[in-house]
Amino acid sequence: MFRVSSFVAPSIMLLLSACAPEGSTAYVSFIVPPGADCVVPVSATKFIPIGQYDISRAGKKIAMDGVKASALPDSRCSKPYIMAMLVNSSLKQSAKVAIGRAEPNVLQITSAEVHLMTGKKETILFNRKGSELRNPFTVTANNTLRPASGSEPSVGVVAVEAIPVGYAEQLNTFSDSQILAEVQIFGTTLGGVDIDFKPFVFPIRLCSGCLTECATDLVAMDISAADVYGDNCPDNAGADGRVCIDPDC
Repeated sequence: MFRVSSFVAPSIMLLLSACAPEGSTAYVSFIVPPGADCVVPVSATKFIPIGQYDISRAGKKIAMDGVKASALPDSRCSKPYIMAMLVNSSLKQSAKVAIGRAEPNVLQITSAEVHLMTGKKETILFNRKGSELRNPFTVTANNTLRPASGSEPSVGVVAVEAIPVGYAEQLNTFSDSQILAEVQIFGTTLGGVDIDFKPFVFPIRLCSGCLTECATDLVAMDISAADVYGDNCPDNAGADGRVCIDPDC
C-alpha cells in the first residue's frame, strides 16, 4: 500500500491540498436496467428511478403432488435483488512508458457496503432464529476501470447484491411500501491507493406477488410465458418490471 514518509508528508500534503480536485474521485451515476439482450449496457442512457422487488417467493419451498415442502428445493423465483450500478472514475492517467512505469491509476473494485433503511432512513433490524443478520453488511463487487480520458470519466457497470434472499425473507412488513438501499463501493488502484466511492442511496418498492406468475396458472388461462416474461433473462427474477415464471407453484 502507498505510504508517505513522515519527514516529507507536510510538504507533500500542502502541495496536494493546493491542487486536489473538488468532489469525489469515484461515484455512481444511476441504476441501469438490462437491455433486450439481457445485458446491462455500459453506455446506458436509460435508468431506473425507483426499484421494484417481489419478496413473495424469498426462501420459500413449495409443496406439490404430495411431496413434503422440506424435500423440495427453494422456489426458482427465490432471487436476491441486484442493483446494476453505472460507476465512474475520474482518476487521471499517470503511466510513464519511457521509464517502464506501469499505469497505477487503474481502479479495481473489490466490495460494497449495503445499508438497508426504512423510508425515514432508520436502520432495518434483521433477526433469524435468534441470530442477527448484520445491517449494514458487506458484499463482493468487481469490475476494473481504466483511467479517465481527458475530462471524461472512465465508466463501467458494477452489480451489487443489495437484498440477499435471507434478508428478503424478513421484509414482509414492508410489502407495498418503500425502503432505501444505501450502497458505498470500495476499490484499490494498481498503485495501492484505496478509493471509497461516494455513497449512493436508492429507493426500492417491495411487493408480494406482483412480479411472480405460476406456470400452472398461465397454462390454465392459455397464456404464453413469453407474453408475460418480457425480456426473458436467464436470472428469471421478479424485479424492476421483469416477471418471474415459477414452475414450482
